[in-house]
Amino acid sequence: MTTAEFWKSYLKATNQKTENAVYSGELVFEDSGFTGKTQLSLVLSGAKTATFTPFDSFEINRETIPVAGEVYVVLDSEEEPVAILEVTNVTVIPFNEIPWDLAARDGENENLSDWQDKMREFLEDEADLCGFEVREDSKIVCEIFRVIYRK
Repeated sequence: MTTAEFWKSYLKATNQKTENAVYSGELVFEDSGFTGKTQLSLVLSGAKTATFTPFDSFEINRETIPVAGEVYVVLDSEEEPVAILEVTNVTVIPFNEIPWDLAARDGENENLSDWQDKMREFLEDEADLCGFEVREDSKIVCEIFRVIYRK
Protein backbone atom coordinates (compact mmCIF):
# COMPACT_ATOMS: atom_id res chain seq x y z
CA MET A 1 0.00 0.00 0.00
CA THR A 2 1.33 3.43 -0.87
CA THR A 3 1.53 6.28 1.60
CA ALA A 4 -1.23 8.09 -0.33
CA GLU A 5 -3.51 5.03 -0.13
CA PHE A 6 -2.78 4.62 3.57
CA TRP A 7 -3.54 8.29 4.19
CA LYS A 8 -6.83 7.95 2.31
CA SER A 9 -7.80 4.91 4.40
CA TYR A 10 -7.04 6.92 7.56
CA LEU A 11 -9.20 9.82 6.35
CA LYS A 12 -12.05 7.48 5.51
CA ALA A 13 -11.83 5.64 8.85
CA THR A 14 -11.85 8.93 10.77
CA ASN A 15 -14.46 10.66 8.58
CA GLN A 16 -12.14 13.51 7.66
CA LYS A 17 -12.15 15.49 4.46
CA THR A 18 -8.86 15.77 2.62
CA GLU A 19 -8.96 19.55 2.61
CA ASN A 20 -9.38 19.67 6.42
CA ALA A 21 -6.82 17.03 7.34
CA VAL A 22 -3.34 17.84 8.60
CA TYR A 23 -0.53 15.99 6.82
CA SER A 24 2.98 16.84 7.97
CA GLY A 25 5.01 14.19 6.16
CA GLU A 26 6.54 10.79 6.81
CA LEU A 27 8.61 9.41 9.68
CA VAL A 28 10.86 6.36 9.89
CA PHE A 29 11.99 5.06 13.28
CA GLU A 30 15.37 3.38 12.95
CA ASP A 31 16.46 0.19 14.63
CA SER A 32 17.82 0.94 18.10
CA GLY A 33 19.39 -2.45 18.81
CA PHE A 34 17.98 -2.38 22.36
CA THR A 35 17.36 -6.02 23.32
CA GLY A 36 16.56 -6.76 19.70
CA LYS A 37 13.58 -4.39 19.58
CA THR A 38 13.22 -1.69 17.01
CA GLN A 39 12.14 1.87 17.61
CA LEU A 40 9.10 1.17 15.47
CA SER A 41 7.99 -1.77 17.61
CA LEU A 42 8.31 0.42 20.70
CA VAL A 43 6.15 3.08 19.03
CA LEU A 44 3.51 0.60 17.91
CA SER A 45 3.38 -1.07 21.34
CA GLY A 46 2.87 2.28 23.06
CA ALA A 47 6.14 2.01 25.02
CA LYS A 48 7.72 4.89 23.08
CA THR A 49 5.72 8.11 23.09
CA ALA A 50 8.50 10.69 22.69
CA THR A 51 11.55 11.53 20.63
CA PHE A 52 14.52 13.65 21.64
CA THR A 53 16.55 15.61 19.08
CA PRO A 54 19.35 18.11 19.60
CA PHE A 55 18.13 21.65 18.95
CA ASP A 56 21.38 22.32 17.08
CA SER A 57 20.45 19.66 14.49
CA PHE A 58 17.35 21.64 13.55
CA GLU A 59 19.32 24.87 13.25
CA ILE A 60 22.19 23.38 11.24
CA ASN A 61 19.87 21.50 8.89
CA ARG A 62 17.58 24.54 8.58
CA GLU A 63 14.57 22.50 9.65
CA THR A 64 11.64 23.88 11.55
CA ILE A 65 10.91 22.55 15.00
CA PRO A 66 7.72 20.47 14.98
CA VAL A 67 4.61 21.79 16.68
CA ALA A 68 1.71 20.14 18.46
CA GLY A 69 -0.98 19.03 16.05
CA GLU A 70 1.33 17.85 13.28
CA VAL A 71 0.35 14.44 11.88
CA TYR A 72 2.81 12.00 10.29
CA VAL A 73 2.57 8.73 8.40
CA VAL A 74 4.98 6.27 10.01
CA LEU A 75 6.88 4.00 7.61
CA ASP A 76 8.61 0.72 8.38
CA SER A 77 12.15 -0.08 7.23
CA GLU A 78 10.81 -1.07 3.80
CA GLU A 79 8.99 2.28 3.48
CA GLU A 80 5.56 0.70 3.94
CA PRO A 81 3.08 2.81 5.93
CA VAL A 82 2.15 1.17 9.24
CA ALA A 83 0.68 3.91 11.44
CA ILE A 84 -0.18 7.55 11.79
CA LEU A 85 0.92 9.58 14.76
CA GLU A 86 0.06 13.00 16.07
CA VAL A 87 2.49 15.27 17.88
CA THR A 88 0.75 16.35 21.08
CA ASN A 89 3.44 18.50 22.70
CA VAL A 90 6.85 19.94 21.86
CA THR A 91 9.25 21.22 24.50
CA VAL A 92 12.78 22.59 24.22
CA ILE A 93 14.67 21.76 27.40
CA PRO A 94 18.34 21.59 28.44
CA PHE A 95 19.62 18.01 28.45
CA ASN A 96 20.58 18.13 32.13
CA GLU A 97 17.08 19.30 33.11
CA ILE A 98 15.11 16.48 31.45
CA PRO A 99 13.28 14.66 34.25
CA TRP A 100 12.83 10.89 34.38
CA ASP A 101 9.07 11.06 33.73
CA LEU A 102 9.84 12.70 30.38
CA ALA A 103 12.89 10.56 29.53
CA ALA A 104 10.93 7.39 30.35
CA ARG A 105 8.64 8.16 27.40
CA ASP A 106 11.56 7.16 25.14
CA GLY A 107 10.54 3.61 26.04
CA GLU A 108 13.93 1.94 26.29
CA ASN A 109 15.54 2.53 29.67
CA GLU A 110 14.78 1.66 33.26
CA ASN A 111 16.19 4.76 34.95
CA LEU A 112 17.35 8.30 34.23
CA SER A 113 21.06 7.51 34.45
CA ASP A 114 20.82 4.77 31.78
CA TRP A 115 18.76 7.03 29.54
CA GLN A 116 21.25 9.90 29.92
CA ASP A 117 24.18 7.62 29.04
CA LYS A 118 22.43 6.35 25.91
CA MET A 119 21.27 9.85 24.95
CA ARG A 120 24.80 11.25 25.35
CA GLU A 121 26.02 8.66 22.82
CA PHE A 122 23.27 9.68 20.42
CA LEU A 123 24.02 13.39 20.94
CA GLU A 124 27.73 12.83 20.30
CA ASP A 125 26.97 10.90 17.09
CA GLU A 126 24.66 13.72 15.92
CA ALA A 127 27.26 16.33 16.86
CA ASP A 128 29.91 14.51 14.81
CA LEU A 129 27.57 14.37 11.80
CA CYS A 130 26.25 17.92 12.02
CA GLY A 131 29.20 19.78 13.50
CA PHE A 132 28.10 21.09 16.89
CA GLU A 133 29.35 20.74 20.45
CA VAL A 134 27.55 18.62 23.04
CA ARG A 135 27.25 20.09 26.53
CA GLU A 136 25.27 19.02 29.58
CA ASP A 137 23.02 22.04 29.03
CA SER A 138 22.58 21.49 25.28
CA LYS A 139 19.01 22.23 24.24
CA ILE A 140 16.95 19.18 23.32
CA VAL A 141 13.70 19.21 21.34
CA CYS A 142 11.31 16.74 22.96
CA GLU A 143 8.33 15.68 20.86
CA ILE A 144 5.52 13.85 22.64
CA PHE A 145 3.22 11.92 20.32
CA ARG A 146 0.45 9.37 20.18
CA VAL A 147 -0.44 6.79 17.57
CA ILE A 148 -3.84 7.67 16.18
CA TYR A 149 -4.20 5.07 13.42
CA ARG A 150 -2.69 1.69 12.56
CA LYS A 151 -2.56 -0.59 9.59
